[in-house]
Amino acid sequence: MRYLGLDLGWTPRDSSGGVILEPADGGVRVVSADSLRAHEDTLRWLARSRGRTGCILAMNAPIIVENLSGSRPCDKQLAEHFSRYRIDEYANNTVSASHPRTMAKGLVRMGFDINPSSEAAERLIETHTQSAQVLLFGIDRPVRMKAGPIGGRKEGVARLRELVVEKLYTGTPRLLPSQALDVLMSAHLPDLNGTRLGELEERLEALLVAYVAAWLGENGVAGCAFLGDLTRGYILLPDPSRTESQG
Repeated sequence: MRYLGLDLGWTPRDSSGGVILEPADGGVRVVSADSLRAHEDTLRWLARSRGRTGCILAMNAPIIVENLSGSRPCDKQLAEHFSRYRIDEYANNTVSASHPRTMAKGLVRMGFDINPSSEAAERLIETHTQSAQVLLFGIDRPVRMKAGPIGGRKEGVARLRELVVEKLYTGTPRLLPSQALDVLMSAHLPDLNGTRLGELEERLEALLVAYVAAWLGENGVAGCAFLGDLTRGYILLPDPSRTESQG
């Protein structure tokens, strides 16, 4: 079983980040963290990353979108639950989320099941990294990247990496050392221009997304928060409070 995280670009021309995690003794290990340039590169990454024994693919983008305008019910639920943490809000509909929706439909045709509870060999789930940060890291405000002055973005990357070390290195599952992880965590921020910084931000987002997939694989749906439904769209989030109560 592999756990894939895709920080999907919002249009076919946008770049994306892709991370592969695999189970290892005592946790999960980063196999690779890739910068994907535009739609075709993303499709090639997906084709070669699926593995032979199945995978859970998590996307930081909407996968079920049927409303022609406005927002999905699950988007409104997300805003209700996390507005005090000042997460970014989006109006996901068939116009604004055309590319993610098309990508998800293509993945379903490739054999991915969009039901997190399914026992299918390959599952596709939607998550939301800012809300996942709040739950996994126990913070009052999510760390923001990708927007604003480059100095502030570098501060955001540095803070996110600190939280990953503090929380995920001892999490359930544990994020184990690997060469690919070391590259992400040790990239020298002062040397990065805007383009290279953006690629690092996407890969770090993809790491969080892949970790949510691993969380589902390790803890099951019972260890997650599920907003929405399989008809109008859902968002799956890791919920440590549920695993603590089970323990």
